[in-house]
Amino acid sequence: MKRLGMICLAFALLPAAIFSSSAKQRATQSKCNLTEANSPNIRGIRLGMTTQQVLAFFPGKAERENIDEALGFAKKAGQDPVTVGLEPESQSSKDRFKGIGSLSVTLHKGRVIDFSVAYYGVTWTNIDEWIAKLSDAYRLPGAPDWAVGSDETPNKVLSCNGFEIEAAIQGAGASIRVRDTGYAREAGDRTSSEDRKRREFKP
Repeated sequence: MKRLGMICLAFALLPAAIFSSSAKQRATQSKCNLTEANSPNIRGIRLGMTTQQVLAFFPGKAERENIDEALGFAKKAGQDPVTVGLEPESQSSKDRFKGIGSLSVTLHKGRVIDFSVAYYGVTWTNIDEWIAKLSDAYRLPGAPDWAVGSDETPNKVLSCNGFEIEAAIQGAGASIRVRDTGYAREAGDRTSSEDRKRREFKP
C-alpha cells in the first residue's frame, strides 16, 4: 500500500515566471467567461476552499497528522503559500479519489489558490481528446479555445476570469491544473517592487 498522507512538501512564492509572456496573449484570446465561483470542482477540490475543507477529505488519523505537520512546519518557517502533496488513494479517501494518481494543493492564507490532479490508467491519443473530456465534464470551452502551452509535454491552457486551467497528457495518464492568476500577478508585482528597490539602492 502506498504511504498514507503526505507525499511531498514544497514551498513556493509563485513568482511572475510561473506565467510566461504568452499568458497575456492567451488571456486576450480566451473565450472562457467562467469565474472562480464556477471554476472546475474536481472530486470536491476547488479554488478558494479552506484548509479545513481540504482536510475533511482526508479524515484518517495518519493522513491528518502528516498534513497538519506540513502546514505547521510551513507556518513556523514563515512560508506562505505552501504546496502540499497528498495521497489520494489512502484508505480513508480512496473511493472519492479513485483513478487519481497524485493530487497537490497550494494554500495561501488558509485558502486554495492552485491545485493539480494527475490521472492514471487511461491513455489519450492527443491533447484535444483529453480537453474534450474535461470540457464535457466541467462545461468548459472546447479545444479550439485553448492555447498551446509552453511545456514539452503536450499541453494547452485556457484563460478565464481570474484563473487558468492547464491540461496535459503524458505516458499512460493525463492531468489538469487550476490556478489563481490574481495571486500570481500580485506575487509578480511584489517581485518587481523588490527588484526595483535593489536596483535603486545606494549603499
